[in-house]
Amino acid sequence: MKLISGSSNPDFAKNLSTRLGLETISIEISKFANGEKRIWIKDKIEGENIAFVQSFSDPTDENIMEFLLITDALERLGARHIHAIIPWMGYSLQDKSFRLGEPIAAKVVANLVSNSYVKRATLLDIHNSSVPGFFTIPTQNLSAISLFTEYVRQSFDLNEIVVASPDFGGLKRAHMFANELHTNLVNVDKHRDLSTGEVTAQSLQGGSVEGKIVVVFDDSILSGGTVLEASKLLKEKGAKEVHFLATHPVLTQGAREKLSHESIDSVVVANTIVQKDLPPKVTILDASELFANALKAWI
Repeated sequence: MKLISGSSNPDFAKNLSTRLGLETISIEISKFANGEKRIWIKDKIEGENIAFVQSFSDPTDENIMEFLLITDALERLGARHIHAIIPWMGYSLQDKSFRLGEPIAAKVVANLVSNSYVKRATLLDIHNSSVPGFFTIPTQNLSAISLFTEYVRQSFDLNEIVVASPDFGGLKRAHMFANELHTNLVNVDKHRDLSTGEVTAQSLQGGSVEGKIVVVFDDSILSGGTVLEASKLLKEKGAKEVHFLATHPVLTQGAREKLSHESIDSVVVANTIVQKDLPPKVTILDASELFANALKAWI
């Protein structure tokens, strides 16, 4: 097996190739004067199995189109099998239509990947566990729980830890995380204004956090509103420290300012999406190990 990377997350691809000892395929990615992507794979890959790394992150549409062009080029060069490694799947949060006339965007993206020359896909912590079912090729959805539990064990005294879910939707995920750490679980009851998107944390359910180190566990951080409101409520309820752990740092406009708030002691995310100029309190964990373990059987 050889590895090729798109332009969205080259460091992740480099870490993965190092962990697996894979040769990296040389590729040139540029643009024509009219803005269209230009792809040139320089190496011979006929008959090779290929691991292809590309996050569908901002600029999302451009990175998805780049993925499709590279896949086509790999097919034309005679690749035997393409295994798509997608650390962050853009559009995965649009997994249902709420109004007549809306698409199911996650299914559209899954169809694009499935109808290319890709034979298998591996994802990480998709918000809705039904999304891998949108693909018509074998698709595995990995969990980063082991990555974050190891971090918590090395960083904190487990006797002081309480795990919190930032909302009802993340309760199952947080419950699994708490079970791995053998700690108590509480839930933040939040309200989101559907017209403005503003988040308000209203109450805490499941027990006391007085004098505890609270670890809030979620799959992604978008605007940072949930992080900020949950941390403020937990501090009001007596939490000694509040640490927010999430796999995907999507971080839309204004998120960095919210993460810098004094009520948040630290934020820990994985390297599924390239982000620059992060606040000092943000720690980045390498999730390539999770994909390396999943890929070993195919090398």
